[in-house]
Amino acid sequence: MINVSNLSIRLGGKSVVEDVSFTAEAGTMTAICGPNGSGKTTTMKAISGELAYQGAVQMNGAEIRGLQPWQLAEMRGVLPQASAISFPFTVREIVRMGLTSGRNRHPEQADRIASEALASVDLGGFEGRFYQELSGGEQQRVQLARVLCQISEPVIDGKPCWLLLDEPVSSLDISHQLTIMTLAQRFCQRGGGVIAVMHDLNLTALFADRMVLLKTGRLQAAGPIKTVLTDQHLQHVFGCNLRVNRVPVDDAPFVLAHSALAD
Repeated sequence: MINVSNLSIRLGGKSVVEDVSFTAEAGTMTAICGPNGSGKTTTMKAISGELAYQGAVQMNGAEIRGLQPWQLAEMRGVLPQASAISFPFTVREIVRMGLTSGRNRHPEQADRIASEALASVDLGGFEGRFYQELSGGEQQRVQLARVLCQISEPVIDGKPCWLLLDEPVSSLDISHQLTIMTLAQRFCQRGGGVIAVMHDLNLTALFADRMVLLKTGRLQAAGPIKTVLTDQHLQHVFGCNLRVNRVPVDDAPFVLAHSALAD
């Protein structure tokens, strides 16, 4: 379990996140949602150990402030919102950066894990391509493959591992959105846990088990997806007339991903 309790974060002397509490359980996907500037990424950075904070963040029972970087690296993999690579690395080199020193030391095992990670994000055969030559969506999937190399198993020594994903499908077409969200869902089904910053409410409703709603750095609602994803909560958080599970009255066309999962 990841237990976030009374989390508060100040950046540049300004309060960005204030008194946020929620839990994320192994075997489930928790989505952090809210409008731009609501503190989603800042919250994720604190949970991953990147930002200083007040309050408590416990991962598998341990306060993350008391863990060494190598201990955190074996418990959780982090996909940031954006990754800038200045040097001409190949896709293989980028993905293998996720391999931790404590595991996967045998070259053949490392190559196998890297190849499997790339295949899982639909980039099999891209190993020799240069990272800078790829599209934005392809680069995003390479970074996810790197994370999957770091956390190659959802459970290690009886303890769950965690994927912390900040907008994992923001640059992807709808087919690859479904690929990545299904991959994350299967990671949960195998005993791991996922926390994902999400903007697409339809994908959130389709894949997430729990939802955390933020607005201006404050928690508005947290709990099972059906109790949080309501007209009242969404209208309050996003400030517009949103409805859940309604067909447009003017018969305008719209696309949902549910039918694609049946194939």
